[in-house]
Amino acid sequence: MARTPKGATDQRLVEYEAAVDAARGPMAVLQLLAQGREARSRTSDEPLEVAFAATTVDGADPLPAAVWVALRHGDLDASATALLGASRTEFVVGEHEELDSTYRLRTVEERRVLPDIGVLQLQMAAVLDIPWDVVTMLCEWGPDDPRTQHEVDALLDARFEVAGELPARGSRLQMSADELAALLQLTPDQGKLLNTLVRQADVTITCAS
Repeated sequence: MARTPKGATDQRLVEYEAAVDAARGPMAVLQLLAQGREARSRTSDEPLEVAFAATTVDGADPLPAAVWVALRHGDLDASATALLGASRTEFVVGEHEELDSTYRLRTVEERRVLPDIGVLQLQMAAVLDIPWDVVTMLCEWGPDDPRTQHEVDALLDARFEVAGELPARGSRLQMSADELAALLQLTPDQGKLLNTLVRQADVTITCAS
């Protein structure tokens, strides 16, 4: 039975481990993006991990919600495990020949899954509405670069309000009629009237002069 020489297999394993380790830096930056997004308000009741899992890139199946959940917790090991569990890219670490059921020799490759960090970058960029090349640039800077956290905050602040803060004067606040009724503690009849108004016209509320 022929096998890949042990030295060659060992070298491939070293290359594999290096590739897995190289993904940890970019993943730490993507954790900053996920955590930063979680700290900001959202326009719907849909959990962010659900929105992430529903975000397709180039028609491919998206990475699952568990990847987002692991990222927002900031645990690199858990994030790597979640991404490896969902990744589809494989790395050949060796091969050997074995007899099949018809007693013919066939080559069997020994494969391990690589973290699809590129897919994760694309999906993160799409769900946060940040240009993909900006996300990859941040990943190249790494989590320890002082520019990274500053730029992450600037990118997210430009797109999402910080949770718990009132919007700045002049900014656009969007909410449903039911949400506004709850905020103003309207009676059921007043809430129905408000719903009727917003169905029939665009309602703008301005400050008193």
